[in-house]
Amino acid sequence: MITFSGRREYKYLVPKELIDDIRNEMAPYVQLDKFSETQKEKQYTVRSVYYDTKTFDCYDEKIEGFKVKKKFRIRGYNSCEENGIVFLEIKRKYEDFIEKNRAPLKWNQVRSLFSVCGFDTSAKAGQESNPYIRIPFEENSKEDKDARRFLYNYYSKKLLPTVLVIYEREAFYSKFDPSLRITFDKNIRSLLYPSLDLLYINEDVKYALAHHFIFEVKFYRSCLPLWIKSIITRYQLQRLSLSKYTICIDSCRVANKFARSIAYISFS
Repeated sequence: MITFSGRREYKYLVPKELIDDIRNEMAPYVQLDKFSETQKEKQYTVRSVYYDTKTFDCYDEKIEGFKVKKKFRIRGYNSCEENGIVFLEIKRKYEDFIEKNRAPLKWNQVRSLFSVCGFDTSAKAGQESNPYIRIPFEENSKEDKDARRFLYNYYSKKLLPTVLVIYEREAFYSKFDPSLRITFDKNIRSLLYPSLDLLYINEDVKYALAHHFIFEVKFYRSCLPLWIKSIITRYQLQRLSLSKYTICIDSCRVANKFARSIAYISFS
């Protein structure tokens, strides 16, 4: 039997007009995380290129209700910096539990791995492909294992860049339990079939959930604190199985498998 020891993740779709009320009610119990605190508007931009198979297997795992679901993504934050940190991520979910493999690399290292060295399908024809690229981590460290796990899936599943997902995030953690994390994810937008070089673009994106934000609670305890339960009850919030990846795919109307294959002809 498959069991996960990771944290729980609850998600709620909330009308935007409630954001100030909910933020004010949370105020006695939470504080901004360090990353949000340093930003001028007390929020930061999350940018992820999601990878999937040619037939959208990761998408179908979610839509068809598989108990174990996986997502593969390369994630950066805010704006482009050559030495900024970008993460190779695998997110696995079993029912309400999530686990992640996450390897941090500098943006120029990621571009080198996936473009110059032939990992990315967007690399120009004629560029040399080298399957023995040195991953810049201490051998057998957690980061080394996580990076290799990502690249193993990349090759074995023949993953392709499927959609760029961008949103603004306000992130908080509990004053009484730092492992309890709450986020408001807003202004969700996407670009279909991006190359990795488009991770930091802002043009030609399509917006989804124009009148809502996603309220996420991530925790290790067996149940939510009473103050969160009271907010959920007061505003009649309903817990939903939400995926920004599938929401953005659906907003771009590529749910039909035949249409997906036609769209991916350029990658063949």
